[in-house]
Parts: sequence; C-alpha cells; structure tokens
Amino acid sequence: MGCKTLEQELDLRDLWHMVANRWQFIVVIPLVAMLISAVVSIFFITPQYQSSATLLVLKQQPEQSLQYSDLQISRQLVQTYREIARSRRVLDSVIDNLKLDYSYGQLREKVEVTSVRDTEVIHITVTDPNPRLARRIANQVADSFKAQTEEIMQLESVTILDYAVIPSRPVSPRIPLNIAIALVVGLMVAAGLVFLLEYLDNTVKTPEDVQEYLGLPVLGIIPYVEEE
Repeated sequence: MGCKTLEQELDLRDLWHMVANRWQFIVVIPLVAMLISAVVSIFFITPQYQSSATLLVLKQQPEQSLQYSDLQISRQLVQTYREIARSRRVLDSVIDNLKLDYSYGQLREKVEVTSVRDTEVIHITVTDPNPRLARRIANQVADSFKAQTEEIMQLESVTILDYAVIPSRPVSPRIPLNIAIALVVGLMVAAGLVFLLEYLDNTVKTPEDVQEYLGLPVLGIIPYVEEE
C-alpha cells in the first residue's frame, strides 16, 4: 500500500514538473483560443434574432361544444400543423405578401414550428438577422397558416393567442458560451501538446533517466550552485 502511494506521489510529481516546464503552452494556447473565439463571434458571425407567434389549434365542428375527443385529435394533428405551416402554399403567400427576397427553401429554413407538450398550443418561430423582419415574417406565417388551415381542413378552429414582437437581443452568437468552449478546447490542445512534447523528448534530465534510458548506474550527483 505504501509502495503504491509512493508511486502515485512520484507520478503526480512528474506530471507537475512536466506541466511546470511547459507552462507557457498551458497559458498561451487557451488565451489565444479565447481571443480568436471572441473576435470571430463579435466581428465575423452575423447576429441572429428569433421572434415567435403563439397559436391555439382545436378540432371542432361548427356550432358544437368542445369535447375531450376533440382535444385528443388536436394533439395528434400537431405534426400535420407543422408541415402545413412550413408548406410551399403557406410560405409562398408570405413571400408574396411581404415581398421578400427569400426563396421558398430559404424561408423554410428560417421557420420552426414547435408544440407545447400535451396541449394544442403551437409556436411559430422565425430566425433572421433583421429583428423587425423576423417579427413580420412570424406574424405573416401565423396569419397565412390560420387561413390555409381553415380552408384546407375546414374543421379546424385556429386562434392566434400572441402575435410576435420585435426581439430585443440576438439568440446567436452566444459569445460567453463560445469563449468558454474555446477555453476548454484550448486547455485540451495545450495538455495534448505538452504530453506529446514530453513523449518525444528523449533528453536525459534526472538520475532516473540515466538508469532507464542508458542502463548505467548513477555513481554520484553534482549539485548546481548559482554564482553569487
């Protein structure tokens, strides 16, 4: 047990010396990585804004009271609603009404439809570099979705609960997160480089190295004395 503890202490001491001898890598590489991440995030990545409209979709016959079965069917149709909201029929009308320069495929990439678990509530979220345009597109998609759904399925009751508003801050890039990731990656790269250099370093530094690499006994050690 004592021998194992001694070996662990020696390993930790060797590890500490290895890091201490090349501390510049441990400090400089993460700092450079963080600096690059900050510069790229601030100056080279276009900020993206998100704006969402909220809708309530119920399957209900006209002039009939709402039944529990209607709620169950509405929940099962959520995937259908997602596809309708991102369909060419809906998005082409949005492009025409807002006179957008986006193609159908480009606009579809910007539109995301999600549902609130175990409810009939869906969110139509639009991501765009222009916060005002993100709001306009989200609201227009909601209006077009409401009109097209009631026309196509005829039995649907769609209510817009909340129209989208202008977002106050971008959702990306997340600069603090990017810098934190760069720090972790930088530390990993620095540690890997330190271990690689240590592995490739075949110079003799200690009496143990003489015995291990040269197979020669150590007869004595001459201490280093600094000149006054």
